[in-house]
Amino acid sequence: MAARAAAENGVDVIFIEEHPVAGTPVYCAEGLSVRGIEDGGLKAVPPYVSQMTTRARVVAPNGNTVELTSTDWTGCTLDRQVFDKALADNAEKAGARLMTNTRATGVIMDGSRVVGVKAVREGEEIEFIAKVVIGADGHWSIIRRSAGLARYFKEYVTCAQYQLGGLDLDLGVNEFWMGEKYAPGGYAWVFPKSREVANVGLGVRVKHTKPPIEYLKDFIAQDPRFRNAKILRKNGGICPVCGTLDKIVADGLMLVGDAAGQLIPMTGAGIHCAIEAGKMAGRVAAEAVKEGDVSAKRLSAYRVEFDKYWGKRIKDSGRVVDMLDKFSDDDLNTLSEVITNKDVLALANGTNVTATLAGLVKRSPMKIIRLIRAYLR
Repeated sequence: MAARAAAENGVDVIFIEEHPVAGTPVYCAEGLSVRGIEDGGLKAVPPYVSQMTTRARVVAPNGNTVELTSTDWTGCTLDRQVFDKALADNAEKAGARLMTNTRATGVIMDGSRVVGVKAVREGEEIEFIAKVVIGADGHWSIIRRSAGLARYFKEYVTCAQYQLGGLDLDLGVNEFWMGEKYAPGGYAWVFPKSREVANVGLGVRVKHTKPPIEYLKDFIAQDPRFRNAKILRKNGGICPVCGTLDKIVADGLMLVGDAAGQLIPMTGAGIHCAIEAGKMAGRVAAEAVKEGDVSAKRLSAYRVEFDKYWGKRIKDSGRVVDMLDKFSDDDLNTLSEVITNKDVLALANGTNVTATLAGLVKRSPMKIIRLIRAYLR
């Protein structure tokens, strides 16, 4: 998205991809809203979408459920390989040049300014000289680290996932399972890709005592729907959940997506954030290049724009995560009895958080009120 936006704004762009094809391999649960797909410049139809989602189900540790529906939200389970490839194709159509099988190994510095990228392509070391470098290279970003910015994140979720086949699922429903017995500090998910196939995974954080793959095996074993399933694919990944890093721009450098920590902490959702961050960063980079000013101060216009909406959502969602860390499984069970569809959507997405929690206080038992009020202070 950054490459496309920059090219559309009239500058020369090369974007490099370490794999043979953009979008492969997949390290993702593949959930995204229709709005997110459309903001990426695509339509929410096959082949980009495997399954439409009209409802979500949050399951408390005791099995109590909260059904989520919304008249202004529809979700999808993507075919992430096809979706990402289409985004890359559209960037090329806009005039950006894609180089695959090209792995970044570090930035090129001129004093304190980033002026390019070192890479390896088919065993050969090459260099790209650029007025602006945009690091969109994930949580372990070599661009971020080699430029001397944050080495890593204070908080992150470690995830494991199986794509299971041979199922018989309730279509149109994404499931989120809460509780320490399933996924300490995170949650487990079931995202159908068809009636027979689903992404089933979980992420753990802070309190876990064993690797996420072991929690995943236990989660699958306790659900009769999965006992005879066939494992079609195994994958996993890391979701930074500490919020956007303090420093995501420098002279000649910008960070976007997971490299910048731009995920919603409560859900680990990062595709939509990355799409919007890429568009903003690409446009600001192009403007800065044409103006002849690629200083950190000029490039910071991107951060200011991102923080107006997405940055606030990320920050507020992070505060909800901090609050829920204080909840035991019994507390979550109690909360599930008083929380509403609208409340869950607001807290998960980091929207209207303070007003939502104030409303919860009015109808919650005293133990839950005390936990919520610690946040409201």
